[in-house]
Amino acid sequence: MLKIFLFQPFRIEKSTPTDFISTSYFVYHMELDRYRPGFIIYTYEHALMTSDGTTTHLIAGSSTQEGYREGEGAEARFGTITGFAQISEKLVVVADRSNDCMRLIDRTTNKTSVFSGQCESRGYDDGSPGQFNYPYFVVIDKLNKNQLFIADSANNAVRTVVADSRVVGTFVWSDSLKHIRCITQEEESGDLYVTALNALYRITYTQITVTLISGSPGWNSGYGDSTLLNSLFDYPRELLFITFNTLLIADWDNNKLRLLDMKSDKVTTLHVTNSLYRPASLLLTNNSLYVGQRRKIIHC
Repeated sequence: MLKIFLFQPFRIEKSTPTDFISTSYFVYHMELDRYRPGFIIYTYEHALMTSDGTTTHLIAGSSTQEGYREGEGAEARFGTITGFAQISEKLVVVADRSNDCMRLIDRTTNKTSVFSGQCESRGYDDGSPGQFNYPYFVVIDKLNKNQLFIADSANNAVRTVVADSRVVGTFVWSDSLKHIRCITQEEESGDLYVTALNALYRITYTQITVTLISGSPGWNSGYGDSTLLNSLFDYPRELLFITFNTLLIADWDNNKLRLLDMKSDKVTTLHVTNSLYRPASLLLTNNSLYVGQRRKIIHC
């Protein structure tokens, strides 16, 4: 399998990926399951699932039916789930994109409830319950564990939710953040790195300024490895830090994984045979990589 060595100098050993599990939809996000060790929790369009590659369990929702209904396990209905965050071993906050709200799942019962926003009512409103418009992704703030960052896609904003009070706020709104998709955070500075349309941006944690890091702003998509600002992407999705200066990005419509080295000012393509088709999500664990894409999760 592909091995990623995190010490310097950064290096990767290549080999042919293997299928971890097949799905019927895109895998927009996945994480190691905190409630069920040894499993990976992942999105399944209108449901949340968990699997160890052999045994798979439905957590909540339906693999075939979308809608909106609170309930327990398979009784619940979601729209399209594109992100989630495990805020504790027993609680998962879900970005229900097409229902325009954040939902909560209690893993001890698999019961769902509204976490924030107004389900089936999109808009832009801070406070409680607040409003979202296509909330796409959610991460826990590494510098303030009681705060969540939400990629509010159609509002061109990074929103916040205080976990214990459920109060919604706005971290930053910017016309540059059109169709914001995914967020990752640098450990020490707290700076956010986000994908939006065909570009990657940095949002500083303290000054809250938005800076283009790589790709092309707006609708200009393409493919090409070069310096950061001269490289092109085509709807990049999830991104994660490999080392302090290196990001790995799932380049959705180019069917590629791209390495972005901010120290050397270079973007390069990580060649993983021909196994990639619409890569959307990334999970790095034990120096090996899982890629969630259309209809499967592969283990590189």
